[in-house]
Amino acid sequence: MQFKILVIAVVLIGLAACNGGGLNTGSSPELTSSPVTFTPLPPEATQTPIPTPPPERLLTICLFKEPRTLFLYDAVSTSEQTVLSAIYDGPIDNKSYTAQPVIVEKIPSLADGDALLQPVQVGTGDLMVDGNGNLTNLGEGVLYRPSGCTELACAQTYSGTDPVQMDQLILRFKLLPGLLWSDGTPLTAADSVYSYEVARNLYPSAFPNQVKHTSSYQALDDLTVEWIGVPGFMDGLYQAKFFSPLPQHAWASIPVTELPSNEATSRMPLGWGAYVLEDWVAGDHISLNANPNYFRAAEDLPYFDHLVYRFISDSTEAQTAVLAGECDLVEPTAGLETRTGDLLQLREAGQISLVFESNYAWDLLEFNLSPLVIERPAFFANRGVRQAVSMCIDRQALVEQLSGGQMPVADLYVPPGHPLFNADVKQYAFDPQAGADLLTASGWMDADNAPATPRTSQGLAGIADGTAFIVEYLVSAEPERQAAAKMVQTNLQECGIQAEVVSQPAEEYLAAGPDGPVFGRQFDMSQFAWMAAVEPPCYFYLSHEIPGPYPTYPKGWGGVNAGGYSNPQYDQACLNGLYSLVDMPEHVQKHAEAQAIFAEDLPALPLYWHYRVIMGRPDLCDLPTEAVSENIFSDVESFNYGEACP
Repeated sequence: MQFKILVIAVVLIGLAACNGGGLNTGSSPELTSSPVTFTPLPPEATQTPIPTPPPERLLTICLFKEPRTLFLYDAVSTSEQTVLSAIYDGPIDNKSYTAQPVIVEKIPSLADGDALLQPVQVGTGDLMVDGNGNLTNLGEGVLYRPSGCTELACAQTYSGTDPVQMDQLILRFKLLPGLLWSDGTPLTAADSVYSYEVARNLYPSAFPNQVKHTSSYQALDDLTVEWIGVPGFMDGLYQAKFFSPLPQHAWASIPVTELPSNEATSRMPLGWGAYVLEDWVAGDHISLNANPNYFRAAEDLPYFDHLVYRFISDSTEAQTAVLAGECDLVEPTAGLETRTGDLLQLREAGQISLVFESNYAWDLLEFNLSPLVIERPAFFANRGVRQAVSMCIDRQALVEQLSGGQMPVADLYVPPGHPLFNADVKQYAFDPQAGADLLTASGWMDADNAPATPRTSQGLAGIADGTAFIVEYLVSAEPERQAAAKMVQTNLQECGIQAEVVSQPAEEYLAAGPDGPVFGRQFDMSQFAWMAAVEPPCYFYLSHEIPGPYPTYPKGWGGVNAGGYSNPQYDQACLNGLYSLVDMPEHVQKHAEAQAIFAEDLPALPLYWHYRVIMGRPDLCDLPTEAVSENIFSDVESFNYGEACP
């Protein structure tokens, strides 16, 4: 380095000397030299490489249908709920038919004191829930449960004089601390109360059951809300009493009646979830970005920087889009069940991932036990006949043919994985000879000893002797149900029952009564589906749910018990199960009892549990395999693929 400095100095001195003699004009003043300071050159700097940021990640989900709206109290379709799952996380998820807190600390419980029953005085004319679970006003002749009474057995009839003491359920929910809306504004209990007020003002279009059974809903502090129910109202769905927050700071200036149609609320809603909505291109896609204020961001969630919901038209386009890498995941409603064979081959070839999510809905044969038209024979009024039918139908062969065994046989209105499923109920194996014998014992004779011809009645109450066992079998024109109906028809014929398949659009034969044949009780036998539920839906077969003209039938044509089944023991067990608290022992006991009575009486024959097909890129990980929730995208923040999978 010293040599370098010396060379530079010599060069500079030489340049100065040249300048001093060569440019002298004789008139310039004498040049004076000043001392020169030389600064050593620094050593060569060590270059620190700038880290390359990881590439941004994109998740693309294909939706079968474009949402109409994203306004919370108007978004009901699967596609709408799918998108909202990315914007709102929770607030409470249902997994494996159990409530799981997301943005609240816990689900209330009697043991912890954040759920409690408080005695309250109820007088004539006051709103209350009667012993059968109906919302009404206390008056003479009304059945009510006095304070401390948790079963129908101790219910009393109001005399119409003095006030009575009834129990009122109180629930307190506490939000997680530090929650933020995606714009950085704190999310508080007041936002949940605001949401309740919105729902109450939009009633009955928004959450009618939650609203009408709520006596008060208020914030106790910034994080705690308190729900108080109408006196006498009790059930096991604590989670349904918490109103999902809405951003009061952003929406309070918008009139409530305009919220469903406002651009900011229906197209670009503000949320607290894993993603923030960026834009919505009608007819093409909705795009979102990761929410920097997401309360689980410290867990490196969500795993993707960008999320796109792309709209597709059918299952063919869905399959093509996945194979082309244009969709990472397809929502289950794309009708993929009809392509199961082809999809299984693609999975074997490693081109796609495929998950069968079971037990989200169940198909059944509904029997008409009590036709409204007297002239119509009540072919299935006898319990033995219904049990015989169950033994005559090979339900295992049915699911093998329809789904290759992917759909399990259904025995009850509760799926086997449900925590309240009663595994000890009576079951009916395929045994056509036992079924035929039971038909004979029930009064349906095989006079010519030829199963191919219909049996005829003998000594049956309400049915003329010699009536041929020929029934109409209402079913939709969907390929799956047509295939099922053909198998059921063949099975029944071998037992001497002639079922004439009548195909109608579901919206016609399942229309409300009196026009719709099923809920108008103008049918013999029908096949359709009910959705699974968190709370066992025993109410489908309650006596007061029988549809018919009001006031003879309390629910009018809105009742769901289309077959007209009525059993006081079943009613009591079901109502005690439905209107008991989830952390009371009666809740389990009474639901089990109702299932046992159902299995013995068979007001309807469950056929099979449906499954949904989830298809995506071959390296997807951790997709659900059971119907853990109404919406499989409730955990969209945890979806992942490729090398990033655990």
